[in-house]
Amino acid sequence: MRRLLAIASLVFAGSCEKPAPAPRSQAATCSYARGDTLALAAAARDTMGRLKGTAQRVSEITPIAGGIAFRTEDADSNAFHNGGAVSFDCAKHVTSVWLDGG
Repeated sequence: MRRLLAIASLVFAGSCEKPAPAPRSQAATCSYARGDTLALAAAARDTMGRLKGTAQRVSEITPIAGGIAFRTEDADSNAFHNGGAVSFDCAKHVTSVWLDGG
């Protein structure tokens, strides 16, 4: 009887286990040359600088699905870190511009 209960508890416990999560699909990223990335960073910095009216610096570079995004903030370290973000697709076209408030 104990053997039967042990087997039944193992079967029951096995049925309660969660299946392994499905692997996440990798986001398609673009393979930019170093020069391409630097040129896009400069374009993001200059675009945000013109829109904000203050010199900007690139503070973050993030690969995103189908492109790349650059975060900027004020170049003056004493300023309110007021900048934004510019993203580009694999063809190096601007896909979005985000301006921080302030």
